[in-house]
Amino acid sequence: MEINYRRLKELLSEKGERLVALGLADAEDVAALVPQVANMEDGRPGIGFTEALAGDFARLAPLLQSRLAEGGLLYSQAQLRDFLALLRTRDLVVLAGDSGSGKTSLVRAAAAAIGGVCTVIPVKPNWTGPEDLLGYYNPIERSYQATPFLLALQAAARSPHVPHFICLDEMNLARVEHYFADFLSLLESRSTSPEIHLYTADEERHVVVEQGLFLEVEAEARRRAGLPDTATLEDILRHDQANAELHRLGGLADNESVLLHHGRLRRSLTAQMRMPTSLTLPENVWIFGAVNMDDTTHHLSPKVLDRVQVLRFQNPMLADWDAIEIEIRSAATTISSDMPPLRMTPDELGQRSDYPAFDRNDANVAFLSQISRQYLDPIGVEFGLRAVRQAQGYISAAKAAGISSDEALDNVIKHKILPKFAFDTARPAGSGRPRRELLLELRAELGQRFENAGLDKDTSSVADLDRMIRLAEGNNGIVNYWLR
Repeated sequence: MEINYRRLKELLSEKGERLVALGLADAEDVAALVPQVANMEDGRPGIGFTEALAGDFARLAPLLQSRLAEGGLLYSQAQLRDFLALLRTRDLVVLAGDSGSGKTSLVRAAAAAIGGVCTVIPVKPNWTGPEDLLGYYNPIERSYQATPFLLALQAAARSPHVPHFICLDEMNLARVEHYFADFLSLLESRSTSPEIHLYTADEERHVVVEQGLFLEVEAEARRRAGLPDTATLEDILRHDQANAELHRLGGLADNESVLLHHGRLRRSLTAQMRMPTSLTLPENVWIFGAVNMDDTTHHLSPKVLDRVQVLRFQNPMLADWDAIEIEIRSAATTISSDMPPLRMTPDELGQRSDYPAFDRNDANVAFLSQISRQYLDPIGVEFGLRAVRQAQGYISAAKAAGISSDEALDNVIKHKILPKFAFDTARPAGSGRPRRELLLELRAELGQRFENAGLDKDTSSVADLDRMIRLAEGNNGIVNYWLR
């Protein structure tokens, strides 16, 4: 596939001008497929990250909070620091909360505040496979039927210096593990940019061969008729000798067959240029999913939860608006009122790389491993090596975002562990002990660990556990993180 795609690029690089002259390709399509990325300039208005904030990522949350407040959106700095830390991890982030809690609004507003682009893709309930997300090849029309999601990826590839946020709105209206399964597997590749295979490369090879043969035939017809290399198809058809030679060499019978052949060649080449057989996931793309958990949606499967970071939103009516406004006023004293719009590059937001190596001597890793062995595995909650390494990556990103070590660890528990809680406390655990007993011991363990951490008593992992334990008592002993 890679070789065939290179052949198409080589054809356009060597014969692009001739293809345009013959009307087989449009100049803008040729330029889009073989762009001069190195010479592309960032034409966005605004001030650079280094100039505005001295490249200090920890100073971004107060600025973002102020900019969002100007648009009527109130978020606490703790929530924004968590969101920014998740951006740096380059993981798939699932924003969970009630309708109207500000999930999609945050993605849109954050993209605008840093000079990026946001594309919201509504998920349909009838999505059942990868083709609903990425499209499919139509062999009758010899073209690829693209989707808004795929077009957003292509748009991002054409502007590599601009951050692109793609948000799958109402992500769980359909089963995520069905339509997003292939993409979840692709995102596991961290050391290199994942390649998205769209359809077989055979069609691309056929197009390259067809175009090459036609160019050879028309070049020979022009040579015999004495026409210059700049001659268009109209020039060839108007010239009696060139027209006759093109018909004879190409095995064509009349003028109509030339035009029909030309139209078919143009359609197939345009389809290939606008949708190659594969697409490398652009480095400047962040993917989000916004989910509601109610009777109209599907719950996220363990496979999905194991690969994503879950950021839960509370009802904005329950927020401490006075405290948020104090934060905003305090931030305003450090931000110039006439500061131009911020302009950030993808690398400044965070680079995609391998998760940190498992380090059992790290204190946070040791604590997570301990509660996994002692509590999570017995009650049936999976927390494996991938999740631990993701946690290490998040904690490193959280430090850059200005989050304390204790708060980062607490966030890991809320992102990666608690969303998996859905079990019957009346059933015995794998060790034979009552699950409720283990749950209460886990709550005590976390309470002791974060006793002097200064965490928000209403939003910490301990508060979430207290809520689940309390609600389970009125739900026949069933613990469910999403239950309200």
